[in-house]
Amino acid sequence: MSHHDTDVLDALRDSLDGITMDTPVEQIEAAGRARRRRRRIVGMTAGVAAAAGLALGVPTYGNPSTAPPTAGGSTGAGDSTGAGAVHIRTAAYTVDTKKDGTVHATFDKQRYFSDHAGLEAALRRAGFPVLIKEGQFCKGPHDNGTLDPSGVGPGVNDVMKGVRGDDGKVTFVFTPSAMPAGTQLFIGFLNEAQLASVHGNPGSVERLVPTGVPLTCTTQAPPADPRS
Repeated sequence: MSHHDTDVLDALRDSLDGITMDTPVEQIEAAGRARRRRRRIVGMTAGVAAAAGLALGVPTYGNPSTAPPTAGGSTGAGDSTGAGAVHIRTAAYTVDTKKDGTVHATFDKQRYFSDHAGLEAALRRAGFPVLIKEGQFCKGPHDNGTLDPSGVGPGVNDVMKGVRGDDGKVTFVFTPSAMPAGTQLFIGFLNEAQLASVHGNPGSVERLVPTGVPLTCTTQAPPADPRS
């Protein structure tokens, strides 16, 4: 017997539930009409519920909710996600792609630590290859470790610039097209203990590092900026 035949028999059995050979014809007909009314009401209620779910954005089995793709924090050599139009706002940072191909980002350093992986994922989603860590400072196998007093390595100023607005907030402008092939930008933010050791300056290390190879990372903070 097929699955369809079983369903038909089950439906028939349900329709005859409670009816015996001694049941009067009038009672059988009345019971049938009552069951049909109940099924119509159930069908109408289900239709209204489904329509309400779509109107309110409630996920249903036929229309599962979706979320924008995210990328987890990288632990070594990374690769960038495909570029796309990105406009992200969170309490810790904002990331926006611009028509000229640059990516503009602002981030609150006090709140950043709660979601630096999110900032990394947002920049990668915008097409800018970046690796962000807290309390760790990484370099490639052939990097001599050179940094200027602000904690910035060679070539970084070509791909990342800070622009201070009238409100005093700094917007960082990233230029994906200026990134040398096979590299990504490493950003290492100093943790609280490291910041105390350098009196708050520098607050981070930025350098270009290769992708596809193991990086050497240390917790040794850069020297304090003598100009501070």
